[in-house]
Amino acid sequence: MAPYETLPDTAKSTPTKFELHVSDQELSDFKQLIRLSPITQETYENRQQEVDFKSYGITRAWMLEAKEYWQNKFDWRAHEAHINSFPNYKLKIRDDDGREFDIHFVALFSEKRDAVPLALFHGWPGSFLEFLPILDLLRRKYTPQDLPYHIVVPSLPGYTLSSPPPVDKDWDTFDSARLMHKLLVALGFEAGYVAQGGDIGSYISRILGAHYVSCRAVHLNFSMMRKPDNAPPDSELSAAEAKFLPRGGEFVKLGHAYVAMQGTKPATIGMCLSASPIALLAWIAEKFLAWSDQDPSFDQILESVSLYWLTRCFPTSIYTYRFPYQHEPLVGGFHGAKSQRVLKPLGYSFFPYEVAPMPKSWVAETGNLVWHREHENGGHFAALEKPEELLADVEDFVASVWNKDSAKV
Repeated sequence: MAPYETLPDTAKSTPTKFELHVSDQELSDFKQLIRLSPITQETYENRQQEVDFKSYGITRAWMLEAKEYWQNKFDWRAHEAHINSFPNYKLKIRDDDGREFDIHFVALFSEKRDAVPLALFHGWPGSFLEFLPILDLLRRKYTPQDLPYHIVVPSLPGYTLSSPPPVDKDWDTFDSARLMHKLLVALGFEAGYVAQGGDIGSYISRILGAHYVSCRAVHLNFSMMRKPDNAPPDSELSAAEAKFLPRGGEFVKLGHAYVAMQGTKPATIGMCLSASPIALLAWIAEKFLAWSDQDPSFDQILESVSLYWLTRCFPTSIYTYRFPYQHEPLVGGFHGAKSQRVLKPLGYSFFPYEVAPMPKSWVAETGNLVWHREHENGGHFAALEKPEELLADVEDFVASVWNKDSAKV
């Protein structure tokens, strides 16, 4: 058995080892599409160099440089090899109605009998790639014999290497959370696991903590919500909270248009962005640039966009955005809704350049907040931007809430 691949004795199913390999023909076609896809002419709007909430979107200059790098310098095979250097798996999960889904995940299994099961959930426009830097840190920090955790990083349904939602049934975040729970139970963690997430992954984690007994604790680095009715006065906010809280309002006003498009006309935007890799790059790169504390590298952005394109997953990854448009909006927003309160131990990491960094006192209204840490840097893609800091947060949180003697919190 290779390192970190020994399943726990409690596993109910045996996943299939998976290795990502895009065919030479697919890769050739992809490169040809990049070459043939034009960059639009110069306009007043796409000349603006601001990359923040006040900009008009992605700039033409950035796109020209990114396209040249994509064509001539980006090495997909190197990224593919890096992905395959981690243990990748697929496991068939049967839903309550009998439908079968192939769920992809990356995992580091520990040989310690008291290892804590820890699931890390990505968001949009992210993927399991966000957590590879953390997995790399863990591989360097621990051996399979002393790794304190069973780390599971799933691809959510509809994203990259997991099955898409069904075409004859509506699907939402609660459905995806149910499959994630079934995955963790199949891997042997019915007695207890910890969920962590940002963006859509924070919704998955909150649902698991609020509605599934096996989820014993939840750590979030995103908890966008409306101001609670009984929130303390703003004068009691920390200096960082007071300074960065307005980012949420700016985001709703100037950075939220994609939500309306993906939530109300997903078929249209799905068609548009499946027609050209350059179009997909513009749509997704803008989010990576605007939502990060420091600009990600071309390789980081192009790896994610390439994976989205090569797995044809963009149209099947945006179903979560329909929820507030199809259902009665949850009072207080999803994270602030009473129905989603997490009564288990809840942890929250504050990264100031998040699109909507929430004060500790607000998040405390959404559950049993027992752990909190405020950072000086970091944005929306915390696992990618600040892997050392987020890993330290999660490790400290787990150590503070997990009773190793009983394997419960």
